[in-house]
This record gives sequence, structure tokens and C-alpha cells, in this order.
Amino acid sequence: MGKTRTEQVTLQHLSTLRDINQKIFPILSVTEMSEDFYNIFTDEDTGFAFLAYYNDMLAGAVCCEMTDNNGLYIRFIGTLNRHRRKGVGKAMLGRVVKEAMDRDIHNVFTFVRADNKAGLHLNRKFGLLPKGPSNQNPSLVTVEKILHQDF
Repeated sequence: MGKTRTEQVTLQHLSTLRDINQKIFPILSVTEMSEDFYNIFTDEDTGFAFLAYYNDMLAGAVCCEMTDNNGLYIRFIGTLNRHRRKGVGKAMLGRVVKEAMDRDIHNVFTFVRADNKAGLHLNRKFGLLPKGPSNQNPSLVTVEKILHQDF
């Protein structure tokens, strides 16, 4: 088994983050991501992102956006085809949950395609449980983990 590591994205990594997301999500990269889009993932107040490496080769990326009410939205998480099923997604999601706990974030959520069994299983491993279909797209399932309750 190879070695997986994650690195936080800085302004110097933005082109790498953009390039890998275009490879993993080619349809989304055309419609949704302007030149300034990725800047939110380098500003501590608006979000963060990590690049994942498997045996020192770029393998995946995760982009997270802060939401109202102290929540964290995992906007993108993906692994390049040749690095799937090697623990890259697990390393990225583990790093996101740790970062959320370090920042005292209330909840973490994302949307997963209902037919993405591997994605649903990985999220379940980290306690992100299905909450029902997405309001915007019924083919997506909302998964969420509450990190702490407000009393």
C-alpha cells in the first residue's frame, strides 16, 4: 500500500487545484467555476481546500466552504481514476473532519449522487449520514454530521 498525504491549498496551489478539479469534474468546471471561484478556498473565513498525494503523485482534492450558522459544506471531493480505492478519499475526508473539529464547526454536510455507493459508504464511515434527497436535485442525497449540539 502506498503512502497518502494531504496539503492545505494556498494561493500558490490554486492553479493545481483548478487543474485537478477540471480533470475530476469536467462538466462542472465549465459551468460553475470562474477565475475567482477558487479564492474562497484560501481565505480562512470563507473556506479551505486540501490536495491529496498518493506516493507523491497528485491524486485528489477536496474543497470546503464555510456556511451560515457555523456549518461546513464539502463542495467538491474527488480522486483521479488511477488513485481510487487506495485510501485517498479516506485521507481527505478524515482531514476535513479533523479541520472542522479544530475550528469548532457545528456541522459538516455534502451532497452525494444516490447511485454513488462508494461515496455514500465513505461518508458513513466518518459519520456523515443520509438526511434525505437534496431540495435542488432529487438524484442527490444530503449527508450530514453534527459535530456538536447547541444547547
